Amino acid sequence: MMSTIILLLVLGIEVGLVIYSLKTNVMQNRFKPIVRLATFGLFALLLVFQVIQWGFQWIPLFLVLLIEAVLSGFYLVRNSPTPEKPLKIKRAILISLGHCLFLTVVLVPALIFPQFEALPVTGTYPVQTESHTLTDPTRIESYDDTGSYRNVTIQFWYPEKQQENETYPLILFSHGSFGFRGSNYSTFMELASHGYVVGSIDHTYHAFFTKQTDDKMIFVDTNFMNDAIAIQSQTGKYNEQETYELTHRWLKLRSEDMNLVLNAILENVKKERASEVYTIIDPERIGLLGHSLGGATAADLGRKRMDIDAVIVLDGTMLGEEIDYVDNQVILNQEPYPTPLLDIFNEEHFAEASAAGENYGNMKATKHAVDARQVVFVGAGHLNFTDLPLFSPVLAGMLGTGNIDSRYCLETMNEVVLNYFDYYLKDSGGLKIKAVY
Repeated sequence: MMSTIILLLVLGIEVGLVIYSLKTNVMQNRFKPIVRLATFGLFALLLVFQVIQWGFQWIPLFLVLLIEAVLSGFYLVRNSPTPEKPLKIKRAILISLGHCLFLTVVLVPALIFPQFEALPVTGTYPVQTESHTLTDPTRIESYDDTGSYRNVTIQFWYPEKQQENETYPLILFSHGSFGFRGSNYSTFMELASHGYVVGSIDHTYHAFFTKQTDDKMIFVDTNFMNDAIAIQSQTGKYNEQETYELTHRWLKLRSEDMNLVLNAILENVKKERASEVYTIIDPERIGLLGHSLGGATAADLGRKRMDIDAVIVLDGTMLGEEIDYVDNQVILNQEPYPTPLLDIFNEEHFAEASAAGENYGNMKATKHAVDARQVVFVGAGHLNFTDLPLFSPVLAGMLGTGNIDSRYCLETMNEVVLNYFDYYLKDSGGLKIKAVY
């Protein structure tokens, strides 16, 4: 909303200038610089009083207005008043239209990523954050040809310790295809504010971008992105067996990433001189959480490791339940899923899963699990289980959201996630989770 108001404001100023020039029939060479200076001053005041929340999306407009203000100041200082030149109407209109178009382009980042009010946290713990980049000496990076070992970055959100020797449960998160470690920031903040250490993993080359602790930026692998889109969109590029093989390669990579991170955390917990975040982790209380392909990763590790106490899958297909492909058919795991499992669906996904029944990994695992529940959000789309609809409603709408209110969906999902982990990792209270929201 604010970005739209600013766009209308700067365009209104530009249109007002050309109308005033047409009305007076002169170029207004001294009046225009004064208006440019005033426009920059107004923008600066909006920033100072935090009407506009400073962010990367405002940088292009700030620089343009600053440059125009500086040039206008030089013009006013260096040029003494002279009689105004007669207006060339066609030229004046074309220049104004060009400037309006330029300002619109400059404001595109603010329109795509509008400022928004962050979801409030309901816990009492102040939240801190820090990042670590880990190297896996057992794996060569398959997405480049340098022969280097695979690096994985994790960011922690964790509570400020209130008492000496106080420890908190650990939650590890895995993002979806070309997501990134901050994709569920509101969820991490909510959990951390209630006394959880949350670690979110950047799956290098699967994340839209990864910023390592050495400041190196790594962007998503384009082949991975194109393949993921092709499979998601069912373009026919890959047949069923090829899809099985490709998605399971991705799952293996991500599960090894999560395994690397978890093992590194548990090793650091044992050390006497470890980073602060490791000193407050309770290694006996561990939960896994993931969205989409990240949900498949969390579920896969939840089956394989005995030290996991609870798993939540956010609208993901549990690919790990598909253990083979034989005679043009996916073979599902017959062994009961061993870890408490919560499977959260959007409405369309749940309808498709229900229609497939036990031929679909999620439904098979849930029915035969030692402890499993399912939750459906009516009207939600796939991206409604991330913060993207808040961060960029335009992009989220293009990639897949439903007609549910985005804030309601996130707030309610975060309540469900918190309640579930409280029940299994803190033994606090009862489960207050409905089947449908």
